[in-house]
Amino acid sequence: MAKKIDRIAQMLNCPVKGEELRRAVTESRKEFLLAQEEEHALEEDDLDDGVFEDEEGDDEYDEFDWTTE
Repeated sequence: MAKKIDRIAQMLNCPVKGEELRRAVTESRKEFLLAQEEEHALEEDDLDDGVFEDEEGDDEYDEFDWTTE
């Protein structure tokens, strides 16, 4: 594993391709974080929808709800 890490470090420090590789890593990381934020926002929306759906079903008779008697 150390050989791979050393090789990556050499590539990133390379005067010819290093800057290009660093820029590509930075851009891909930004894209990953943006996609992760969008996915998290969609999950929150789905959770919020589930809460409202449960509240809509409360119109039915509930045998354990003493206020409907």
